[in-house]
Amino acid sequence: MEKLFAPASLAIIGLSSKPNNIPRITLENTLRWGYRGRIFGVNPKGTEEQVDGIRMYRDIEDLPVVPDLAFCLVPARHVPEMVERCGRFGIRHMAVPSGGFSEFSAEGKQLAALTLEQARAFGVRIVGPNGLTVADTSSGLCLPFIPLCRAPKGGMSIISQSGGVSIMIFNYLVDENIGIAKFASIGNKLDLDEVDFLEYYGRDPETRVICLYVESIERGQALIEAASHIDKPIVVYKANSTPAGAKAAMSHTAALSNDEEIIDAAFERAGILRIHNYHDFFAAAKAFSLPPMRGRRVMVMSPAGGFSVITADLCEKAGFAFADPGRDFYEGLRNYGNAGVIRFSNPLDMGDIYDPQLTAHVIYSVMHSEKIDGALLVTQYPHMPPGDTVFHRMFLTDLSKETWGAILSAGKPMGVCLFGPSKLTLQTKKAVNFPIFNSPEELVRAMAMQMHFHTRTPYAPPRPPDGIDQARARAWLEGAGGDCGEEALELCETFGMRVAASRVATSPEEAVLAAGELGFPVVMKVISPAALHKTEVGGVALGVADEEGVRRTFARLRENLEVSLPQARFDGVRLQATAPAGVDMFVGGTQDASFGPVLYFGLGGIYVEIFRDVACCLCPAPREEIMQRLMGLACFPLLTGARGGVKSDLPVFVDFLVRVSHLLAAFPQIGELDLNPVRVMVNGQGVLALDARMRIAGQPGK
Repeated sequence: MEKLFAPASLAIIGLSSKPNNIPRITLENTLRWGYRGRIFGVNPKGTEEQVDGIRMYRDIEDLPVVPDLAFCLVPARHVPEMVERCGRFGIRHMAVPSGGFSEFSAEGKQLAALTLEQARAFGVRIVGPNGLTVADTSSGLCLPFIPLCRAPKGGMSIISQSGGVSIMIFNYLVDENIGIAKFASIGNKLDLDEVDFLEYYGRDPETRVICLYVESIERGQALIEAASHIDKPIVVYKANSTPAGAKAAMSHTAALSNDEEIIDAAFERAGILRIHNYHDFFAAAKAFSLPPMRGRRVMVMSPAGGFSVITADLCEKAGFAFADPGRDFYEGLRNYGNAGVIRFSNPLDMGDIYDPQLTAHVIYSVMHSEKIDGALLVTQYPHMPPGDTVFHRMFLTDLSKETWGAILSAGKPMGVCLFGPSKLTLQTKKAVNFPIFNSPEELVRAMAMQMHFHTRTPYAPPRPPDGIDQARARAWLEGAGGDCGEEALELCETFGMRVAASRVATSPEEAVLAAGELGFPVVMKVISPAALHKTEVGGVALGVADEEGVRRTFARLRENLEVSLPQARFDGVRLQATAPAGVDMFVGGTQDASFGPVLYFGLGGIYVEIFRDVACCLCPAPREEIMQRLMGLACFPLLTGARGGVKSDLPVFVDFLVRVSHLLAAFPQIGELDLNPVRVMVNGQGVLALDARMRIAGQPGK
């Protein structure tokens, strides 16, 4: 990657002095940004000796040295050949902004495949195609083919799947007084993708904040693994988030699965900060330029009571706690008031403090309180006629030195939002040493990101719980395949999950014997590969109380199947002992193509797809993460005895979910799993899985 961002030498393929020559813009960008490496121009059809002082060559093989990096902006049909020639010559890094590949046509897909084949054959790493490639403020390399002024140097590094979106970042850098370290526009990410650049930025000493714009994530597990080992804020805008179409699946789980929910769960586990507002890239860069906020206790301040209330509302919604610095603290602030008509509290209304130096003392007192983790100040520069009044001094006195000093001395963040005429606010942003936010909403979102990042608990892979027999589970799966029904409960038992006792009967007589062994009343369910959703074919009967009822029900279940699904195979009836009362929950799992095994759980029974009150976790999932997601469900009060209800056996249910997550992680051939209902009984009585469906894909271990 160093060769990609800071090459000692660069070849620009396709360069000419023609007015409409696009590679020449890249050359001019690189010269403008101060690149000091050796540059060569290559153009097989060219006759020029030099372009902008850069010596030209007809062929890549004519170069006097093997360059570290080749920039190749030629028509897509010529790219595979150029990759081969560069590879044979010894070039190992290429930036290819050319379009016309997979995003364009079937022929483009073939060109992409051929390009990658040539790159693999010669060990060439490619950024692109169909992107602006890379730039680095330290080395001065600037390969985008759009004219760009030299960007200010800073700690924000960017990875973007879109060239157009990434260029927008440059439009805000100067006004927001934010600098960048490195820039990568990865386009179709044919070879190098966001994971490769993320890993490099994680090691890069100049990068302090990593910003990603992506539209697809193919290597989700690798992304999460990389992010989990990077102790830098990673801010991601994931676009392309609406459903692309319905899925056809046999289970509730696949019908419920939503890539965005999985992404949210994955990002949260890895400590990735997801944003839904493009401007929050800059807000995050501002927030992380401040000292870390290592707790939730915040003081909200403003000379306007209304802004105090607005900001306080936003803070509560964002998860902040309002600091209580104590009675002595507020008593000490009374000395700073003018008329004594405002009662000091949190949020702190500073409208009675007219003397700027006293305001500086308040800021100092707030920042150095041991009971405050950070502060938010919302103030303004009013547009006033010339004069020297108490309000001119109150609002227009420069307190930046005192504010920055208090921030540095306390080692805590204070986020400042400033309203006023744009001319004044822009001047202030460029003049002060701390960031200025544009609105209370931006300020609170950014500081909440900062707080959550610095107070997060890193994920540690959980140990499997006791009572798991992987050998038995593996043996069971070796003899199974395709779709299966309640027999999947046998697999659950191997992982220590309690399932309802049951018997299978292929005749009314066997059914009567089975019911006698289980004890009346019993539940009876039809068995058929075609009837995985049994209630839809009239294949379930509850509370069958005697032998005659068993015989009649056996015949009725068979008849219902024949009427609903005339071609279906009837394999008998499963009888179960009636389970004690409890809350019916849904537990399921699926294998996400990008992020791997995912556990789902929520309100079960017939309501699972109606209310969609479901949460998800990546597998294996720790108890703490499962409990946090469980508490966020609307149905959670049902488990805790809301409105005089009975408390359910919540600890055992959480343990059940942990075991399912380990099952899905251990055996990726389990493509889909539905356990519904899983009855969570009264506290102390445990949990019972009553029904199951499962889809097994491929061969075990593959």
